[in-house]
Amino acid sequence: MKKILIVEDEPDVAKTMSFIVENAGFKTEITFKPREAVGKAGEYRMILLDLMMPDMDGYEFLEILNRNRIKTPVIVVTAVGLPSEVEQDIKAKFPGTGFVSKIDIGDGLVPEIKKFLKEDIT
Repeated sequence: MKKILIVEDEPDVAKTMSFIVENAGFKTEITFKPREAVGKAGEYRMILLDLMMPDMDGYEFLEILNRNRIKTPVIVVTAVGLPSEVEQDIKAKFPGTGFVSKIDIGDGLVPEIKKFLKEDIT
């Protein structure tokens, strides 16, 4: 089973996302290094991506995936800005990218994953 990669610079948030996703039946891997992760993004089932990280921001990460035609589904998980505005911006610049506000990960993360992977997960 391929893993879901969590690219996040805050360890507590990464652990919370991993706990939620693994309770839904998936394996996860966490990385705090987006520059390393972007090179092996195609090896994962899905990527959960923070937008604001010190090494590389999520926009640059998504641009590299698009440029290299890597089709791994990505869900942006962020606390930056107003959720509706950030979501619109992400979806306009990177069609097909999912979005969950960090304040909604408890209720919103698994349904968003389910939408992309089209699997019955609880």
